[in-house]
Amino acid sequence: HMTGGLCALAGAMVLGPRIGKFNRDGSPNAIAAHNIPMAAVGTLILAFGWFGFNPGSSLAATDLRIGAIAVNTMLASGAGCFTALLYMWAVYGKPDPTMGCNGLLAGLVAITAPCAFVNPVGAVIIGTVSGILVVWGVLFVERVLKVDDPVGAVAVHGVNGAWGCLSI
Repeated sequence: HMTGGLCALAGAMVLGPRIGKFNRDGSPNAIAAHNIPMAAVGTLILAFGWFGFNPGSSLAATDLRIGAIAVNTMLASGAGCFTALLYMWAVYGKPDPTMGCNGLLAGLVAITAPCAFVNPVGAVIIGTVSGILVVWGVLFVERVLKVDDPVGAVAVHGVNGAWGCLSI
């Protein structure tokens, strides 16, 4: 995931920003999502597939910990989503469903590496941290690096891929 996130950063830098993303002074403009319900459905479909990925690929699905892996996957994704929503609500005055979707995916990315090696409390902690990291990552890429990452792939995969590796 971390490698994919860095590739997303390189690709976004090469492509450049969308028209109207940045003002002349470099300040970013928010470009609203076109279909938030469809983005949420896509996120949930991806999350469903993750339950084949983590339990099926971790330990080659030959270990009896497969149930714990599925539970850890669910707990981290839920914690990431909930934390991203709460953080946006606390800091910006309203929950952002697109950031909630990114928080869910960030939790999934972060728990992928350690899913078979942490307990449920650890999975919730990993997901909670990933929910905050994804918000900070999106804002850092946009405001500091001045890179237009329309879906937050750098923050979701790059930042939380690194967090997942460190959290093992």
